[in-house]
Amino acid sequence: MYTGEYTGAASFKDGFKIDGDAVRGFMVLEDGGIVYGNYRFSTPEEMQRKTGLIHNSVFAVSGVFEEIDIPSHEYAFDMGDYLKSNGASAVFTINEFEYQKESTGFLAAMAERRELLKTHIRLSFPENLTSEAEALLIGEREALTTEQQQIQQTLGISHLFAISGLHVGIISGLLYFLLLRCGVRKEDAMLLLLIILPFYALLAGGAPSVWRAVSMTAAVLAFRLFRIRMPIAFILLLSFIFFILLDPYVIYKIGFQLSYGASFGIIYSMKILEKMQSPIRLGLMVTFLSQFTLYPILLIHFYGLSLSSFFVNSLFVPLYTIVILPINILLLGLTLLYQPFADFLFYFYEPFRTFLEKWTVWLAEWPGQMWIPGKPSGIIVIAMLAGVILFYSYAEKGFRWWKIGIGMLPAVVFTAMPYFDGALRVTFIDVGQGDSALVELPYRRGIYLIDTGGLLRFGREGFEERNRPFEIGRQVVAPYLQGNGISRLDALILSHPDADHAEGADEILQLFLVDEIHMSPGSQKTELAIGLDQELNGVTVRLPGRGSGWRDGITSFSYLSPTDGEYEGNNDSLVLLMEHGIHKVLFTGDLEIDGENEIIKNDGDLLENTTILKVGHHGSKTSSGENFLVKLKPELSIFSTGEDNRYGHPAEEVKERFENLSLATLNTAETGTIEIVFKKDGYTVSTMK
Repeated sequence: MYTGEYTGAASFKDGFKIDGDAVRGFMVLEDGGIVYGNYRFSTPEEMQRKTGLIHNSVFAVSGVFEEIDIPSHEYAFDMGDYLKSNGASAVFTINEFEYQKESTGFLAAMAERRELLKTHIRLSFPENLTSEAEALLIGEREALTTEQQQIQQTLGISHLFAISGLHVGIISGLLYFLLLRCGVRKEDAMLLLLIILPFYALLAGGAPSVWRAVSMTAAVLAFRLFRIRMPIAFILLLSFIFFILLDPYVIYKIGFQLSYGASFGIIYSMKILEKMQSPIRLGLMVTFLSQFTLYPILLIHFYGLSLSSFFVNSLFVPLYTIVILPINILLLGLTLLYQPFADFLFYFYEPFRTFLEKWTVWLAEWPGQMWIPGKPSGIIVIAMLAGVILFYSYAEKGFRWWKIGIGMLPAVVFTAMPYFDGALRVTFIDVGQGDSALVELPYRRGIYLIDTGGLLRFGREGFEERNRPFEIGRQVVAPYLQGNGISRLDALILSHPDADHAEGADEILQLFLVDEIHMSPGSQKTELAIGLDQELNGVTVRLPGRGSGWRDGITSFSYLSPTDGEYEGNNDSLVLLMEHGIHKVLFTGDLEIDGENEIIKNDGDLLENTTILKVGHHGSKTSSGENFLVKLKPELSIFSTGEDNRYGHPAEEVKERFENLSLATLNTAETGTIEIVFKKDGYTVSTMK
C-alpha cells in the first residue's frame, strides 16, 4: 500500500482514458507496483503536446497517493474494490508529468500496434460506425456512449460488443479456411493459428473473455494437432486454473466471471442443445441457458437482467454472427488494402446499419424489459448458485421445463422478500452537496423519491468539457434504487428546481418507470423543469401546495408549503410531512427561516414532537431558526451536505443552535447514506461510514 508523496518514473497501462482536461488509468511505477493515476492538463497546449505521447511512454512524475474514499452507499462505485480487481493498491494524483522515454519490449510493441489499428479505424471508417467497429474488432468499448451502453444492457446484447468465443471462433474459422484455400496443409494451418491467436488476443486488448476464448481455441487446436482426446470441460478447467495462477486478481473481474460462467453453462447443456432441431430454437435455448447460468453473477454486479434478451438475442446473435461481424472484418481488411473499394461498400452498409440502430433504439424504449430484484446477500447468492448446479444435475437425466424452477426458486423468493417486509424505510442518500431521500412504505405499497441530487455545473473551457460527465442521478441515486430492487416509483417529488435537488431528475426518469412527478407550483416554468419535458411522456405532473396530500394505510403525506402558485425561490420549496403511526418525518427542501415561520403559523401544532427532520437548505445560516426547532423538538435531524463543500454547510451557528437545544444530528458528509427503519417497537438508524 502506497502512502505519502512519490517522485519517479511511471507509465500508463493500455486502457487509459483521456476525457476533457484529464487523463486517468492504471499506471506501473518503477518498482512494478500498480496504481490508478490521474492528471489534469493545465492548458489546451499542454494537452495537445502530451496526449500523443502518453501511449507507450515512460514519464517522470511526482504526486501524492490519495486516501481512498468510502462509497456513499453499499451499491455505489467502490474505488477500493476496483483497485483490488486490477491488482492496484492506491490512487495517485499527479502534479508533475513530463515525457522521459519510449516504452520498449514485446508487450509495448503490441500495444503500439493496437493503438495504430484503433487510429486506422477512426480515420477510415465512417464516424457513426467507428465505435461498433472498435468494440467488435479490437475490444475497445470506450467510444460507446452512455446511451448505447444503456440500450445494450436493456436488450441484453452487451456480450455482442465484447470479444468472446463467438468472435474468436469466427476469426479462427475464416483464417483456417483462407489458409486451406491457399494450399496450406491442415496441420500447418492449425500450427499457424496457434501462433497467430495470442497475437490477436493482445491486439484485442487482452480482456479476460478474449484470453479465455483464445486459450480454449488454442488448446482444442493443440490437442487435435497432436491427436490427444480431451473433454472440453477439462480444457475449460485447465484454462480457468492457468489464468488464476497467472493473475489471482483476475477472478474479481466481471468479464472473467461471465465468460467462464457462460462457457460452463453451454458445455454442461450440450445434451440439451443437441436435441434442438432448428437454428431458431437452438439460439433461443443457448441464450436462455446462458442467462440462467449467469443470473446470480449478473445480479451481484448489475442488480438485474434483461427479460427481452431471450427474444432479442435469437435475432441479434445470428445477425451479428453471419452479417455484422464478418462485414466489419471484411471492411477492416479492405481499408488496409484498398480504401476506395471499402468506401463503395460503406455506401451500402452505412444506411443499413443506421436503420438497424434506429430499430434497436425503438426496441429498447419498450417498458418493463428489465427484471431488477436487487443485489442478493451472500446466503442468497449461495442458494442461487446451488439452484443452478442442481438444475444441471437433474437436466442430465432429461430436460424438462419444470426443472428450471429448481434453479429459479431462490430468485423468486429473493424478489418477493420486500413485499413481506412490514417496516417503513426512509433513506437519506448521500449525494454530496445536495438532497435525495427515499421512502419505502411497508410491504412495498408505495415508493417515493424526494429529490435526486445533482451538480452545479459551472462554465468550462472547451478542452475541459468531458464526454462522460459525472451524473449523480445515474451513478449514485439509480444504483441505490436498483440495488434495493426498485424499478418503479409511485412518485418523484422535486422540492424545488435547484440543480443540487433536481439536476439528476432526467436520469431517473430515463431509468425508472415513474407514475407521477410533483413539483412546486410555478417551478414548471423554470429552465431546469422545462428541460425535463422530453422525459415526461406518460408521467402525470402534479403541482401540489398546502392542504394537498394522500394516505396509504396508517401512513399519511401532507404538503405544508407553498401556499400560492408563484415560485419565487427557496421558501416556495415543497415541504412534505409524513406521519406513520406516532412517528413524523418532515422533508423541508431548501426552506429558510421566513418559510419556517409561515409553517409554524399555519401548522405549528401538527409539527410538535417531530421524529425526524431533514434540515432545510443543508444547514445554511438562513435556515433552522430557533423558534422552528423549539416548536418541532426533532428526535433526530439530518444534514444533507457534501464533504468540504464550498458553502461551509452546515453553518457553525446552525450547528451550535442544535447543540444548545440538545438536538441530535447526523450529516451525510460524515456518515454517508443514512437509513432509518420504522417498526412497531420504534426505529433504528444505520449509516454507511
